[in-house]
Amino acid sequence: MNTKIFKPSVLLITIIALVSGANLTEASSTSGGLILKQAVGARAQGMGEAFTAVADDATGLHWNVGCLSRNVGTQLSASFQQGLANSTYGQFMATHQLGKAGGFGLGIVLFQGGNMILDKPDGSEQSVQSQIDLVAQAGYGINLMDNLGVGVSVKLLDSTLIGEVSATALAGDVGVLLAVGKHLSLGISVQNIGADITYEKTGDPMPLTARLGGSYKLAVGRAHAGTLAVDLVKENDQNFAAHAGLEYWYAQTLALRLGYKGGYELENLTVGMGARWQMVLVDYAFSLIKELDHTHKVSLSLRL
Repeated sequence: MNTKIFKPSVLLITIIALVSGANLTEASSTSGGLILKQAVGARAQGMGEAFTAVADDATGLHWNVGCLSRNVGTQLSASFQQGLANSTYGQFMATHQLGKAGGFGLGIVLFQGGNMILDKPDGSEQSVQSQIDLVAQAGYGINLMDNLGVGVSVKLLDSTLIGEVSATALAGDVGVLLAVGKHLSLGISVQNIGADITYEKTGDPMPLTARLGGSYKLAVGRAHAGTLAVDLVKENDQNFAAHAGLEYWYAQTLALRLGYKGGYELENLTVGMGARWQMVLVDYAFSLIKELDHTHKVSLSLRL
């Protein structure tokens, strides 16, 4: 493909997607496809989900597809989370850099709600799973300049409620990641651009989300390093929210993380930790949720 045509085309798509984010300024009814709003990866969750301008691992496929051409080598990430009401959530994502040709990513996310009891017409009871959601995602990114990556992705969502009512929908993401020198990065991501998700005759809008982020890498001597990140987030059915996160690494082996989410009624503070051994990274995150059970997430990542 002629890169002289392809690159401007991707940039044009990016601009159109960012302009479409203007619809976010007016709150809509409650969105469907809530699995698309779930935080991906324990590392990002431990940093308060301030990850738009970080996005330097395989979970960047979710947070900002602009990272796909900039993430080095092959990266894999798998997560598991025990949620509220016996629900479970898991994801697997992989990204691969293609050199000057850019990079691509593939991912799958699965949500299983807890069981519920239904009263049948004959007076008996039946136990069914309240909800099963599956999302498959594929993305591709290129470098418009040495320090500027742009990416797009497509998501297929399949959702089933109480074992009977189902819906399928398509959505897309567009992202930009800009490196400003060696320490500062800026990112923009518009997520879940798509038509309504419809169960039978009832349709709900996709959770269209715009994210603007910045991150700054810190280094004190050889043994101490870290990242400070801030995100401003607007969802189509929510007010503006601010996310902030701090990650500290000791000797690139042990990590501590702290995050804060402003603008949410139930969830504000997150904490996390990580341990790296050669190519393997294990992360853990803990979110404090008011008046409800706290959530725990564990991730396993490989950098090849």
